[in-house]
Amino acid sequence: MRNFIKKHRKILYKLLVAAVIFAVAVWGFVVYCNYRIDCSRQYCYADLNQVPETETALFLGVAKINKFGNPNLYFVGRIEAAVKLFQAGKIKHFLISGDNSRRDYDEPTDIKNVLVERGVPVEAITLDYAGFSTLDSMVRAKNVFGKNEFIIITQKGHAERAVYIARKHGIKATAFYAAEPAAYPALVAKNRFREKLARVKAWLDVNIFHTKPKFKK
Repeated sequence: MRNFIKKHRKILYKLLVAAVIFAVAVWGFVVYCNYRIDCSRQYCYADLNQVPETETALFLGVAKINKFGNPNLYFVGRIEAAVKLFQAGKIKHFLISGDNSRRDYDEPTDIKNVLVERGVPVEAITLDYAGFSTLDSMVRAKNVFGKNEFIIITQKGHAERAVYIARKHGIKATAFYAAEPAAYPALVAKNRFREKLARVKAWLDVNIFHTKPKFKK
């Protein structure tokens, strides 16, 4: 091994330098994408009293039950945020956009049922069963349901990404932060890391690939 290293030292050095440059470039791109999406914070609210009144809230779908068979605290947080907005008179109608790609998995209906249990009239709820991604939900809200202005309900990092995508598509979107499961810091940290990578995809989708929703109607 030592002889191999000595013989190919220059080549190995060049490869190492190239690898370092590549890693720095990739990390720099990740930082740039996250910075661009961080700018959406100016349209996001943590304080209910500061939320402007908006006709429609776009509730982004999430599983009711987690993979361990327990209540999903991200679901619970979004429900609580939605109820607060409705009870405070900040919004009048919900567009619930989520995944219903399988017969045994129906995010919009699960969310609707809980909101109705919490006092939201069923006639104040519209369901979008083809919200397979955040981009799908934003674009379909505008193109299919005719919503050019709405307030997004989801957790902080996701909310900022959703607002960024929406505004890139000409939608006057704001967001209200739903609570994160503070009692599970490891889970929150994991999702925040995933969010950093999701922001890279979001930036590429709207600026490079011009990605379209899976279903346009």
